[in-house]
Amino acid sequence: MTYKTQDIALSKIYLDNENPRHNPISNEIEIIKHLLQTEDVKPLARDIADAGSTSPLELIALVPHSKVKNTYIPAEGNRRVCALKLLADPQKADTEANKKYFQGLKAGMSNPIKTVSAVVFQDKDAARRWVSLRHEGLQGGVGTKPWNPQQTERFSRQGGGKSNPNTLASLLVDYVREHGLLSSEQLNAVSITTLTRYLSNPVFRDTLGLVDNRSLKINVPVDEFRSAVRRFLEDTVNPSSGVSSRTSVAERRDYAHKLRSEGVAPITRSQPQLDLSAIQPEATAKPVPPPAPPVTTRDNRNPDLRKHVIPSSFRVRINDKILKRLYDELKELDATQFHFCAVYLLRTVIEKSTVLYLKQNVVVPAQPLHKKLAQLAELLKTQGMTERDLKILRTMATTPDDVASPDTLGHYVHGGAVPHKTYAFRYWDSIENVMTVVLEKLK
Repeated sequence: MTYKTQDIALSKIYLDNENPRHNPISNEIEIIKHLLQTEDVKPLARDIADAGSTSPLELIALVPHSKVKNTYIPAEGNRRVCALKLLADPQKADTEANKKYFQGLKAGMSNPIKTVSAVVFQDKDAARRWVSLRHEGLQGGVGTKPWNPQQTERFSRQGGGKSNPNTLASLLVDYVREHGLLSSEQLNAVSITTLTRYLSNPVFRDTLGLVDNRSLKINVPVDEFRSAVRRFLEDTVNPSSGVSSRTSVAERRDYAHKLRSEGVAPITRSQPQLDLSAIQPEATAKPVPPPAPPVTTRDNRNPDLRKHVIPSSFRVRINDKILKRLYDELKELDATQFHFCAVYLLRTVIEKSTVLYLKQNVVVPAQPLHKKLAQLAELLKTQGMTERDLKILRTMATTPDDVASPDTLGHYVHGGAVPHKTYAFRYWDSIENVMTVVLEKLK
């Protein structure tokens, strides 16, 4: 065995002058300056300071220094050693602002880190195999395999954490990088915050052809998707395009409409879903059909496969003549053929039912619809409905970018985007409990 694990005093570790993260640098002060400017050392140092140590799952790899006896340099972990050195001696930082930053981190640590748990190799050649497994990709399965966004979110939920709002944006950037859709310079200028703002809007995702906000599943041809994505990312780094993180919901939807009107957005719609993250870069020149689903026995029918927005099993007596006609037409309409009509009628039924229920309870309906829904939520809460059932109303009333918001419904109604055939089904399913209470209590 060519290595051993031991604790090494931080004072005996020098930064590596010939680390793969940079060209050879002759002295430690310049190495620190370079790493601070290019390798995100400050957030790493803050995390170490908060935890009180580096990760016990990732030991630093050291090799003996070739010139200074009884000292070492990192074969793996140069960034971490840099962060530790700055926490130990903030005066090593390159600017006064950075010195102040690290001094603050040091002052907040109850126990300064003076030793490092490390794996010591006899030389860099002995460490090379293990460093390669960590940094050179999957390598046919022997290297480190990162989690995909879905696996990351699953891990987060298991620990009670929240989903990362930047998941889709990061996934999209990775896809663009892997497939060479933009230059490295352009990608480095792309703001993840801007991408997330746009991709959080269901109308904009639909414009690109994305199925949801968690994956790179599309329902449009790959070449059309790639063209639209290239234009979108180019616009995010073009100040004259107006695409930025400071835009409003309406401005983001106007931009989606612009991509459609200029023929940039995918034209071919309702294609079989395709997960782009499962396709290697060289395979994306042509659309690749998804694999045939396995033949399984289902206990019940997929609710997305029905024809009508309101399931046939839903029963309610409605006395108001106008609402009754609207409700009956919605229940009989073939939503798989008449997407726009289904969305229009659904929005109308929701608004008409809400207005009638508010008036029945001596509440003057506000304007516009999202305010009426907020009033309805508060009213139903006083009447005993749980917050779990009211969550959809709260979302509709307060989150304009959400797929369930009246703004999104209205955008589809006015032809700003083409709703997917299952959109109205899922919308009804999410609000059915609320509608059941409202319609059953209407006189």
